[in-house]
Amino acid sequence: MKRVMMVVVLALVMLSLPVLAQPGRPGGILKAAMQTNPPTLDPHLSTNVVVRQVAPYVFETLVVYGEEYDIIPQLAESWEISSDGLVYIFYLRAGVRFHNGKTLTADDVVASLERYFAYSPGGGRFAGIVESVTALNPLTVEIRVKEPTLLLVTLAIPDPFLAIYPAEIIRGRQAEVRGSDLIGTGPYRFAEWRPDVHVRLVRFAEYTADERFSGPSGLGGRRTAYFEEIQFIPVLEQAARLAGLLTGEFDYAESLPITAYEQLLRNPDVVPNVLKPRWALVLELNQSEPPMDNVLFRRALIAALGMEDVLRAVTFGNPAFYRTQPGFFFPEQAVWHTDAGAEGYNKKDLAEVRRLLAEAGYNFEPIIFLSNRDYDWMYKCTLAVASQLQQAGINVIVEFSDWPSQIQRALTQKGWHINQTGWSPRLDPIQLATSLKCGAPYAYMYCNPEVDRLLSELSRDRPVEERQRIFHELQRYMWEDVAVLRIGDFFTLEGTNARLRGYTPWYVIPRFWDCWKE
Repeated sequence: MKRVMMVVVLALVMLSLPVLAQPGRPGGILKAAMQTNPPTLDPHLSTNVVVRQVAPYVFETLVVYGEEYDIIPQLAESWEISSDGLVYIFYLRAGVRFHNGKTLTADDVVASLERYFAYSPGGGRFAGIVESVTALNPLTVEIRVKEPTLLLVTLAIPDPFLAIYPAEIIRGRQAEVRGSDLIGTGPYRFAEWRPDVHVRLVRFAEYTADERFSGPSGLGGRRTAYFEEIQFIPVLEQAARLAGLLTGEFDYAESLPITAYEQLLRNPDVVPNVLKPRWALVLELNQSEPPMDNVLFRRALIAALGMEDVLRAVTFGNPAFYRTQPGFFFPEQAVWHTDAGAEGYNKKDLAEVRRLLAEAGYNFEPIIFLSNRDYDWMYKCTLAVASQLQQAGINVIVEFSDWPSQIQRALTQKGWHINQTGWSPRLDPIQLATSLKCGAPYAYMYCNPEVDRLLSELSRDRPVEERQRIFHELQRYMWEDVAVLRIGDFFTLEGTNARLRGYTPWYVIPRFWDCWKE
């Protein structure tokens, strides 16, 4: 076995820590104005970013991404990997406490992993790969895989977040975890969820801080809870989020109006941030519903759209907040970014649309387009896309609901054709399995055996150059087959009260641990 000693792991971790933790001021309540309600607080069951924004406060996992997107330990003390890459042994930190007072053991990890593999949308990343998960002793977990694979990457991806629950709550549980059963080991414990009012978390006084680190890093490190309480408050209207930030009602507000950017720059009481990269505007396609099951019709959608016109509509034409580019990874993610397969991207051609629709046998059937007003940028994207599709001769009918209801309806895979959404930055190509793999819940009946083969190849432990080649081929299939339709990049504006200290934007999750108010 190859033992990964913590002196080695932590040497890498120290490189990723931007600043040593500074002493803060304990106490108080932080109020964060968020765009919408979460559909659930059970992190295993949703890829929704709203769920991910809450989960790391309450829950922890074996390994996470650090500040520089390197993999660092969290509940794992260390690990060993066999020379053939088929056996992983994780040694757990001793004395970690759950919110119910119980001490973490290997049995909790095994039960949580098994439930995630069986019922989470992220379980597809492990399908056909994991052979067994076993508790060798109270602080040791063995995971056997069928072939050498990127297991650490797969475990660390927070989409959905692989939360570790107490075994007695999570073992074999298919139903959603709610209320008092939302028990983790994180710096905050669940207190209350009142939809349309708030998710309220309170400081866990017996939190077992990770003393191996000198400060926070990414989703892990040594995290300190200074606020006695954090409230995630759904504020659906952008203007209301902005007003609350300006008056001091909110300490943090996400997705503010782009038109307010200059105003916020001039205001000494507010700190604005442009988050780049942040969202890929994406249309998910229900391929169980004709005519979306016909690739010619799907290609007609691409030919009907001027992507830059859509992005300008979303951003009031401000180039600081959008970018036209076809890669399913952002240019900042240089290892994975590619234009492969996107020769027709942003090349509107109505004559080509007419040809493709005729070959597809399209007869002006209604095309149901699901969207919401909770996310203003999704709303604007939907209106711009629908207008262009209608002008191209496609009978689009937009149906709006709130965001959680939209997702629930989409998952029925019935009675709709296009689902408006946004993809946050993927950390590794294997994350795409939840949207591409045959049978995956967010693939919406898309199924291509060759795409499945490429996803399988990407999950194996191999040189990065070889994985790059495989991913380029995968992205070519995504565009040629129109598995989903990517519009372009959208960057959001967020703001914090100038009294808030210690806050640093990172990924898609606002991190309020190690933050306090002056």
